[in-house]
Amino acid sequence: MMPSITVHQFPAALDMQPSAFGLKLETWLRMCGLTHDVSFSAREMGPKGKVPFATIDGMIMGDSELIIEHLTQKTGISLDDHLDAREKAKSTVVRRLTEEHLYHILVYSRWVDDAGWADFQPLFFGSAPAFIRGFISKKIRKIVTGNLTAQGIARHTAKEVYAKGKTDLEALSALLGDRPYFLGETPTEADASVYGLLANIYYSPIRGPLQEFMEKHTNLIRFCERIKAVYWPHSKRGGGEEGGFSSKQVEAA
Repeated sequence: MMPSITVHQFPAALDMQPSAFGLKLETWLRMCGLTHDVSFSAREMGPKGKVPFATIDGMIMGDSELIIEHLTQKTGISLDDHLDAREKAKSTVVRRLTEEHLYHILVYSRWVDDAGWADFQPLFFGSAPAFIRGFISKKIRKIVTGNLTAQGIARHTAKEVYAKGKTDLEALSALLGDRPYFLGETPTEADASVYGLLANIYYSPIRGPLQEFMEKHTNLIRFCERIKAVYWPHSKRGGGEEGGFSSKQVEAA
């Protein structure tokens, strides 16, 4: 019997899921054909103080990677079982590049860069009451900027930050090559991870340096379009705005 799964996410403020990790988790669940519900909230945080988190058979878990590990063990469903040790190492490298470096540059482009913030703020906070919208958005921006300064990326100039993002996208393009997915002919956890972030660049209504850099890599664009066509065919943008997913949707397809 498959577990009961509810994914707790930010609202789809960009006409898609704005959290790269949230979109990664939902994409992985769809790749595995695991039925799940989605609960949207701008206020609710998981046990690690972050979003996304999940309720699995009544147990609340945080961290997308730990959730995936738990569900893999619980269901016996894995996208990576066919990989050898070298391929699993490559998967780790791809995921760490995406989640531990390029991710921070994406966040910087939205919250720290003044041009990006001018576009992102009204979209992300548009549902907040008008009389407190400015106060809340400025307060959270200050917190996010502080976190990125502690992490390190916000200590650089914008030119330096985006140069790093350009290098990351070039590396991902080289690692993907002419394959449909990063580890071969079928999607793996690494592909869900990369899609969660790249979709938040490519399909974003906000245009900036990261979008310009990515548009130069046609293989990364084809990668995003391939995953969207298969796993998010009804999405307006990159996915994550639907209230759930049923394994019957895979069977019907």
